[in-house]
Order: sequence, then structure tokens, then C-alpha cells
Amino acid sequence: MEWALDGAGVEAVGALRREIMAYLRRHAEPDSDFAGAEIVVAELLANAFEHAPGPAWVRASWARERPRLEVHDLGPGFTLDAELPQPVAERGRGLFLVNAIADQVELAAKPRRGSKMTVTLPVRRRVQASHDPPRRSGALPALEEASEDGTFGKEPFLRALTVELAQVMEAREGPDVAEAVVAQVGANVGGRMEEAYRAARGITDRLSPQQIADLYVRLKGAIDGSFYVISADEQKIVLGNRNCPFGPVVQRQPGLCRMTSSVFGGIAARNTGSSAVVLEERIALGDPECRVVVWLGGQAPPDPDGAHHYLAPVDDGDADPALVEACRAAMRGREFLYPAAVAAFMRDFLKRGEYVGGPKDLLTRREREIVTLIADSYTGKEIAEKLVISEKTVERHRGNILLKLGLRDRVALTRYAIRRGLIEA
Repeated sequence: MEWALDGAGVEAVGALRREIMAYLRRHAEPDSDFAGAEIVVAELLANAFEHAPGPAWVRASWARERPRLEVHDLGPGFTLDAELPQPVAERGRGLFLVNAIADQVELAAKPRRGSKMTVTLPVRRRVQASHDPPRRSGALPALEEASEDGTFGKEPFLRALTVELAQVMEAREGPDVAEAVVAQVGANVGGRMEEAYRAARGITDRLSPQQIADLYVRLKGAIDGSFYVISADEQKIVLGNRNCPFGPVVQRQPGLCRMTSSVFGGIAARNTGSSAVVLEERIALGDPECRVVVWLGGQAPPDPDGAHHYLAPVDDGDADPALVEACRAAMRGREFLYPAAVAAFMRDFLKRGEYVGGPKDLLTRREREIVTLIADSYTGKEIAEKLVISEKTVERHRGNILLKLGLRDRVALTRYAIRRGLIEA
């Protein structure tokens, strides 16, 4: 969740403090230390307002039990002193309170100008979802963006729609749901862009890191971004960006960066199995340029700060068929037989090759493909490369297949494949 503070007046600081606290109360356990959290939030906002000219930005990341709060500003910088100031001192008491109440208090200089203050707030995440009414978001188009006839154009409308959907989802349903929705949208959009890129170049195999980086630059360039490749190897892709496609308004709506993260992460995950995207520098938070690091295939360091994680999207062919069918049956009020139970009845038929009236195949299309490749002596790694899925997914399918058919090993699967005509004897 992200907010922008334009520094227009002290009233804006109070309004943002109330919004942040309302968000925390909706999604934290009722017995959390809200009073302590409010002191920390108030002091950090006041510090940014009083000591840093121009705008400031706030980001709440709730990836763990307790949220991390970041406050970015463009001021000359300050020091964090854990000692209680002298009675005659004019400043320093607020940051002393922050250091005493919050955990993991960190102060870092931004790469070009300004500071980033990060703390862990003394509240704990609520397990169940909250359905309180969402707040009104600053993502709505600014009045000065309206045309002379009092209407908004396509760009402000689509920009606001994108951010509002994500923020209202997070405000109503919580961080987990919002992250999942944004990640899925990014994976879908990025997937279609990747398909077009592949079709134009006749690429059928997985994209290399260099090709992924080239795709990033091209898709952002098509919407007036100025991304460029700093480095690209098997471990990570590092990109810079000189111009945000949304222009100056991105500093009022920093949540727009989440869609970029999810598009990049989705494309990388589709080709490497998983990814983690870290927005190290952001024009939206006052940095002169963006710097984006995309970690490939689970090679990110443990808990990189501010990372969004992505897995390869799962289609119907890769989904656990037992789970999918059980959900469908429950929704339609029908009975469902667990595959292990079916396997117990079918075991004798499969062993003897005796079928009554040609039974419907128990396996999905993807499972039949994997059985065929196993019977043809392909290894798990070779199957993963051929079907463009991970080795873990191959092993999960293999376990499901054995369970469904009541078989024990590769030899039994090969016999099954021969009996069903999947391969020649």
C-alpha cells in the first residue's frame, strides 16, 4: 500500500496519518499496539514534512506478520540518535520515540537526494479478511487533469482505474489478496506481450535473460518509457529508466509501479520458474531515475528488501486435477470421488489390461504427455525442458499419476502407456 504526501499543509499530514491508521486497524489483530503505531506514524510524517522540502511518499509492506513502513523524502538528510535529547534541545524527541517504540529502525540515504526511513510497526497481521469499507484513494485523477469540458481523457482514466482496483482490493480484502490479484493481472498482461514478442521472432524455447531484458525495454518503450539494460545474466536483470510513461503524475500515484513490477515478474517467472522484482530506485518516490532488479529462477538473496515474488502461472493442464475437480463438484452440489479411492477400484483392471466398455481416461492431457515421455525414457529434467515447466511440477504430476492409477514406479507406468496405446511396444 502506498501514499503520497504533497507537503501542501499540516492538514495533509494529519489526514494521511488517519488513513494509514485506518488501514492498519482494518488488517491488524485487535489487541495490537495501535497507540504506539500511531505515535511512530505521526512522528515519521511530521519529520518528513518539517525537515524535507517538497513531496514525500509512504509505503506499507505487509509480507510478514508485522508491517514494514517506509517514508521517503527529498530533504538534506538527518541523523538517527538513540539517546534521549537534552531538555534544552529543540529537536530529536520524535525520532527518539520512534526508535523506542518501533523495531528494526533503519535510516538510509537515497541514491541521489533525500532519505528513506524504514521501521517495523508494533501491530500484528489479522488472520481473517476484513470487509470494512475502503478509503477514498489519492489515485483518482487530479482536477487539473480535466479538459475544458470537465471530462478526463483516456490516460488519466486508465491510470486511475489500475491503481484504484489494486488499492480498493487491498483496503477491503487485505495485502494477500491484493498482491495475488496484481500478480495475476501482471502475469496475464505480460504473458500476452511475451506471446507477441515470440511470434514476431519465431521463438519457441524459453527466453534467455538477454531476450527477456530486450522485451522489457521494447514493451516499456511502446508506452513512452525510457528503460535501458544495465546488465543481464542468468542470475538477474538490472534495468534503468529515465522517463516514467505516466509523467509527473506518478509521484502522486506511486502505486502505478506495482503493475510494472508484476508485468516484469510475470514474464521472468514464465521463463525461469520464479522471480523476485526489487524496485531499488523510483521516479515515483523522488529519485531522478528508476532502477529495477529482476532476480531469475529463485536466485534472489534471502528476503531482499521490498521484493515482490512471482511464480510461473499455472494453467488448467498444470493444475492439480483432484483439487480442481473437487472445487467444481462442491460448487455444483455434486459428489466427488478422490483419485486414491478410484485407483483402488481400478488397480486390478489396469494390471490385467481388462477394461469394461473402454473407460474414460483418468489422466489429464498434461498427465498423458508426461506418462508418454516417462515411458520414452525421458528424465525429469528433460521433461521439464520439453514442456517448459519446472522439475518440481513434473514430480508433482508424476506423484499424482501414480496415485490415480494405483501404480508404483516407472516400469508400471511404461506398461500402462503400452496398454493404452500411448507408445509402441
